Amino acid sequence: MPIGRRLCRALVALTVLGSLTSVSAQVLVTALPLNPTSLDPHRAIEGYSFMVTNQIYDTLVRLGEGGVIEPGLAQAWSRPEPTVLRLELRQGVRFHDGQVLDAAAVAASLQRLSNPLLAARGAFLLGAIDEYRLVDAHTLDLVTDPPFVPLLANLTFPALAIVPPDAGLDLARAPVGTGPFRFVRWREGDEVELVANEAYWGGAPALAGVRFRIIPDAAAQAIAFRAGDLDLIHDLTPDAYAALADRPDVVRSSYPSERTSYLEFNTAHPVLGDLRVRRAFAHAIDAPLLVDALFGDLALPPGGPLAPLVRYALQDPIPYPFDPERARALLREAGVEDLTLTLDLGNEGGTEELVAQYVQAALADVGVRLELRRSDFAALWDIVTSDRAELSFSFWGSDTLDPDFMLGAALHSREVGGNNTSRYANPAFDALLDRGATTTEDTERAEIYAEAQRMVLDDLPMLPLYHHVGTYAKRATLEGERVLGSSFQLDLRRARLTTVAGD
Repeated sequence: MPIGRRLCRALVALTVLGSLTSVSAQVLVTALPLNPTSLDPHRAIEGYSFMVTNQIYDTLVRLGEGGVIEPGLAQAWSRPEPTVLRLELRQGVRFHDGQVLDAAAVAASLQRLSNPLLAARGAFLLGAIDEYRLVDAHTLDLVTDPPFVPLLANLTFPALAIVPPDAGLDLARAPVGTGPFRFVRWREGDEVELVANEAYWGGAPALAGVRFRIIPDAAAQAIAFRAGDLDLIHDLTPDAYAALADRPDVVRSSYPSERTSYLEFNTAHPVLGDLRVRRAFAHAIDAPLLVDALFGDLALPPGGPLAPLVRYALQDPIPYPFDPERARALLREAGVEDLTLTLDLGNEGGTEELVAQYVQAALADVGVRLELRRSDFAALWDIVTSDRAELSFSFWGSDTLDPDFMLGAALHSREVGGNNTSRYANPAFDALLDRGATTTEDTERAEIYAEAQRMVLDDLPMLPLYHHVGTYAKRATLEGERVLGSSFQLDLRRARLTTVAGD
């Protein structure tokens, strides 16, 4: 980066630090359970990073209520031809470092994401684009052949946020976007601080800034919130959510989520590659009991690979009723006995830990010993993408609310070695997804994705355990925030604190 630009960014940082200090009482404070992996949206690998980057960067379009796509940096869009998505960009938008946003900058940002050297997890979302065509300074055509129906929805995903045209690897620690908040500092293991972008194209935020405190333990987050140290807390455990019911100074919210949690199998494993073994595990686990005992109304029994919020999601119970005797018979048929496996999961604790312990007990009942291995997210990702993986506990969401997102990322064979950590490879399944992505007729798309989901349930590269119900709690003084589908999609552009502590 040229010295002049580094100096400019340093001066901006000093200015916003002073602003943050002078109005610190008006800063929203929330929590993250882990450090972001990166503040470069193209290189982030988990949603908690996106909770932060969504405040710093903008996407071309956004998801609104009911899955309606709303304008973002693109103020309008059209399809002059079936293979062309035309984006009309807002004029007068600048990045935080003063650079102008135009069609060339947007094309450079999207092409950066697609660069194999970046190894971006979100690159698959743009894989159908054959050409970026500059129509004029503020109009860009994305050309695909054949037509690619999910493309507009894909552009809502945080990993496709627009970065400056000269963005380098330093964006991970010194992020620069066009969003409502500017980056101030990141003290690893402590907090990330942002300040309002007074020149934001959508109007200056009412909040003076946002602080994301790193608090790994769910119970510690709940204690900090009850003590008044946090204004907003996400993804509460059922006990923590219930404990806040009678607090007059607290507002609780639950909402339909696009996430589903799974027990994922490494189908390349010498034992787990046997479908009979995977089906035995499915019959050993009583998912409705798990949901009722651990979540109550804050989760749903699995009805398929996709959460009900996602377009075309199956609504029927999965075809593996709880049947330990059937599980034992399938294991005998597969010649499996005295089996010990490792189940990998994150180290955040909370309800996920309880789910893993239930799975451990359920499989022990049919003669399979599970050892639980807990890791932070970066280490967990290294394991599940390596040959060491056996079983893992994870969740996926179709953040765009289009089924192609989750099914394509997690299960298409082109993603083996990347997002497809189950190593599932079925040409018939791939063909269904490829048809669904290019079919424009809605009824036909619904039939295609229903067939694809049934194929996943039949082949069982991953076993759905429950569909999430999102939760958060906030101070009654906080208004105007928006959360759609998951906590990662936190929108603070219109949020405000109506009463400042100490006034």
